[in-house]
Amino acid sequence: MSQHSRTSYTKNSIDLQTPLPVKVLEQSTTDSRDWEYREADINEIITDPRIQNIPTFVFANSDVLRRGAPDLRARLEGYYGMPTDIWSDTQWESNGFFGCAGDERVRHKTWFRFLIKMVVQRRNKETGYIETTAFGNPQYDYYWHKMGFFSTWSPKGHQSILCLDCPPEFVGHIRKSLSSVGGESFHIDPYCFHPFIVGGVVSTFDTSIWALRDLVRMTEKNRKRDEKMADYEDHFDYLHEISRHVNHSGETLTVATEVMSKMVHRHGTLLARAESAPDSHRDAIMQVDDNLDFYQGLLFGFKCRCESMQQRHQSEISLAQSRAVASDAAAMKAIAGLTIVFLPATFVSAIFSMSFFESGAEWGLSPKMWIYWVIAIPVTLITVLLLRKGPKGSIMRFFTF
Repeated sequence: MSQHSRTSYTKNSIDLQTPLPVKVLEQSTTDSRDWEYREADINEIITDPRIQNIPTFVFANSDVLRRGAPDLRARLEGYYGMPTDIWSDTQWESNGFFGCAGDERVRHKTWFRFLIKMVVQRRNKETGYIETTAFGNPQYDYYWHKMGFFSTWSPKGHQSILCLDCPPEFVGHIRKSLSSVGGESFHIDPYCFHPFIVGGVVSTFDTSIWALRDLVRMTEKNRKRDEKMADYEDHFDYLHEISRHVNHSGETLTVATEVMSKMVHRHGTLLARAESAPDSHRDAIMQVDDNLDFYQGLLFGFKCRCESMQQRHQSEISLAQSRAVASDAAAMKAIAGLTIVFLPATFVSAIFSMSFFESGAEWGLSPKMWIYWVIAIPVTLITVLLLRKGPKGSIMRFFTF
């Protein structure tokens, strides 16, 4: 089918409908390994009978749908079998879910969602170098990938998945994955799209986790430099900001593993029903199941890595706090030491009402000043010696070097 004929159909059929530009990956009708990539409008995809029974990945931005467009929402809900409350804040702002409906022998629909937090080191626009804090740690920006997916599949009908708010790298990963495998399973298994989608999600999570790991590792490597810094306030803010991002990633990975668990469990039901299917069909379904299981294991590994990273970073925060407390304690030791040195002499002067000076016709030093020193110096020395020989844990620890 030519690009011209598709454009003509779109122009004549959807002028009065809310437009939504999309990018489409559709399987070639002549070679199941060949996938065509093109731009279109969503209304063409859901109304053109000529692409029925052609497996398609449809990539779109959700801004138009979130702002309203009830007519377009209704058509998408009918075509993809979306839940009617999918646009509510409860579901749309969720950090992940998986749902499905329908018999796979007639029509099966799924909807699921993944959230991924991305951290990017900030570079100077003029020099291109990474900007750093006073402690030498990299400055960074962050953003979210909030990806939603809706699939519809029937043996002789629509076979399509709508992918909302996916980054270009994700689309590129899907295209690369499709070019290296056969596409026979798309006409056999309603979960044929899912291994490719989850593979892209895993790749995006991998990038996210390693970016966070680089920040955590940089704070560990800059530990010696941190010791020389007198002001820890900004450093603590930086550490706690990183901790917030690491915790968010841990949360989204936990939810992602649960989403995958539900998906694998549901596909296992399909696999169990395929006992009497032809060997070629059962092999295709088994391969999809193996791929989903493999990606579930990868996500679990990422989750464990993130938990380890959380513990490492928490240890770094605890160490920084301990050093700050030790620095404050050293200052208090110095103050206490000075107090102990001067306190005995001050006590002697006060208790005997000693005056260092004489006020008369001429103001001058008292000739009995030597008495003060004769008493104050021995008392001070005796006090210090007694404290140094005091029990362990007493105030004399201030003088232990």
